[in-house]
Amino acid sequence: MGDNVDDIKSIFLFGLVGLVLLWIAKSRGFFHFPKEKEPIPVKLQSVIIVFAIYIVMTVIVAPLFVHALRSAYARFADNYSPLAASSCVQFIAMAIILLLFYLYSKTATPLLFRRILKDRSIHSPKPIYVDFFMGVITWCVTVPLMIALGSFVDVIINSSIQYQPQEQVAVRFLLESMKSPTSLVFTLPTILILAPIIEEFLFRGNLQTFFKRYMMPKKAIFLTALCFAFFHYSSSQGWSNVSLIATLFIFGLFLGFIYERQASLYASIGLHMTFNLISTIRIMFFS
Repeated sequence: MGDNVDDIKSIFLFGLVGLVLLWIAKSRGFFHFPKEKEPIPVKLQSVIIVFAIYIVMTVIVAPLFVHALRSAYARFADNYSPLAASSCVQFIAMAIILLLFYLYSKTATPLLFRRILKDRSIHSPKPIYVDFFMGVITWCVTVPLMIALGSFVDVIINSSIQYQPQEQVAVRFLLESMKSPTSLVFTLPTILILAPIIEEFLFRGNLQTFFKRYMMPKKAIFLTALCFAFFHYSSSQGWSNVSLIATLFIFGLFLGFIYERQASLYASIGLHMTFNLISTIRIMFFS
């Protein structure tokens, strides 16, 4: 009962703060899209290729490397650290994914790649640092709504069934990495830098831009946010998937919006990096 009371307080407090910030942003003309001269022609083939690169590297290649390291250490080393090895492989895999994205984009469609990163065909494009800063600022509006919605979903689920909340896979990985300084050296750059860049290139840069060829920007943002949220589903998260998907859907909406608003992937990367940074600080020092 006490947990539900705390959740209701969170819903009211953060929901009120989020609505006030939304009203302020709307009254100042924050929620508008620029007029594009021409759509960015991202093809289905490109979307399939970049997602295939990511899936093959994370689902097949990285686990094989971990298994190979485990076997090598078991033979030639007495102090094998599976956590440090896993973190190192994860970092290397993400770095390779980013490199493969760059090489594919530069060789296949270099002009398209530049427009995905920063579309200068719009009226009065902003400098890259302004785009990134706008993403950082958007965090202030996004997070209160995410917390309020997450708490609301938790109350609904708890009123129906009793379940043990499970941490998100990425959160568990960070908590485990905190047990080893060596592991943390690889985990932090992965979470704070590589993951936001890769996910924004996948979802906003490619998927959302592809959807925009066939529908209005708002529908493209909605559909991409839905895909982004379900992309983070994991059976190990149990019923916590419900609140996680709900909150990540809200997050995805804002990521898609700021990408369209600034016509720049640097803006959504800025928001994503800020979210991961603040979340990491909270988990490491205040959980």
